[in-house]
Amino acid sequence: MIPRPILLILWAVTGAAVVVTLMFQYYARISCHWRWASYSIQDTLTTTAGPAASTAPTRDGNAQHENSSFLRMVVFADPQMEGDAKIKRLGKRAIVDLAFNDAYMHHVYKSMMAPSWTSPLDILPINFFSNSRNRHKKGTRPTHAVVLGDLFSSQWIDDAEFNVRLGLLINITGNHDIGYGNDISQSRLIRWEKAFGMSNFISTVVIPSSSFFSSSATEQLNQQEQRKLHLLVVNTMLLDGPSSDEDLRTQTWQFMQDAAKIKTMNPNDKIVLLTHIPFHKEQGICVDAPDIQVHLDNTIIEQTMLTPNTTNWILNNIKPDFVLNGHDHFGCDVTHVRQKMQLEQEQREQQHGDFEWKAFTTSSLPKSKSEQVRVREITQRSLMAEYGGYSGLFEAKILSSTMDGSENHQDIEFHYTPCPFYTDIHVWVVIVTDLILVAIWSAVALYTALISPSSPTITTKTSNNTPMDKKSNMKC
Repeated sequence: MIPRPILLILWAVTGAAVVVTLMFQYYARISCHWRWASYSIQDTLTTTAGPAASTAPTRDGNAQHENSSFLRMVVFADPQMEGDAKIKRLGKRAIVDLAFNDAYMHHVYKSMMAPSWTSPLDILPINFFSNSRNRHKKGTRPTHAVVLGDLFSSQWIDDAEFNVRLGLLINITGNHDIGYGNDISQSRLIRWEKAFGMSNFISTVVIPSSSFFSSSATEQLNQQEQRKLHLLVVNTMLLDGPSSDEDLRTQTWQFMQDAAKIKTMNPNDKIVLLTHIPFHKEQGICVDAPDIQVHLDNTIIEQTMLTPNTTNWILNNIKPDFVLNGHDHFGCDVTHVRQKMQLEQEQREQQHGDFEWKAFTTSSLPKSKSEQVRVREITQRSLMAEYGGYSGLFEAKILSSTMDGSENHQDIEFHYTPCPFYTDIHVWVVIVTDLILVAIWSAVALYTALISPSSPTITTKTSNNTPMDKKSNMKC
């Protein structure tokens, strides 16, 4: 028999392996959650227009909605999915690697897109730590999901492999998807837009207001003058030039000019800018330093950041309230700051586009912000296993403290939460450990079966036959 101390050690190691495996399985669900509660528009309409809503709900009754997020976006960046080209390059080893990468990204994506909660305790069917009204809380799914470029590993793949790699994600174009200015072409962009939709577009979300929560369903649906949050998606590979296809670049800048009218016509609307290539920052603020490499014809071959001129144009004309992008696989959290000016001076400076912006890491921002205009820029860390399988949770809500009865004075608060997973090395250690333990326990079971004594059933039959033989002999 196997010595008892060895069995105890084996049981302890197995128990630890089970705990670690389960932790890996549910890590994203437990460690990363939304900051604010969420509400459903349909639930709100039912509440305010149902049979029990003959009178408008009280302001206190709507407080939970006013303090809830109306937008929940899961953010991914730079998965750079590989395909058959890797198999041709590395052989059979690449088959295992691709299978692991697919399973890894699928697990992270499914974990983040599943119904989520504002606290790990909310995973329980009934949360006894919350008040009775919210004990039976259901998780809510994200309202949006975005991949901030580089869904594929290379812009040079042929159409057959491109179609094999297609998924169901709505994605922002990246340099590995359609190429930089030197590589980009009409055919590559058409192929991309045919699969995923336009590379430049605006998606609009209505910003709920206090009147939304206190009016009837008919009034809510008939409201014409509503503030909006615009999700502005821009193909940044066609901003700096020159490009190999100047017609495409001209179309992109025409889109930018049209987008610049949003804040001019509706100054109280909000804009969240979604791009691939980050804004310009000085060296040392992020891992990537500003760097642009050009071809002999001056078209861009590689680019880590947008040029200072393009960055300032976007900040001064588009006037985004929040920026999300990818490209820098290590990620970065930066806030762009400029000083507020008197109205006349601001109008004069805006005409000449002379606003001066300075980038700071968000953690090192100057404390005084009353005299500053600030725009936060999140560069999402890569989803690749090498970088820890990162994703992010981006949400928006109305600041209840600014609700003074005027919709135009209701400010919006944004919040971003980085969500790490584990690197490929950590995951492989767990997988190999589990396989070794399965092999050991299989060997233990086989060994135990081989050395076990004969079945007592055979002995019983022999003992029962003995009296029978004696009895038969007596009869003879």
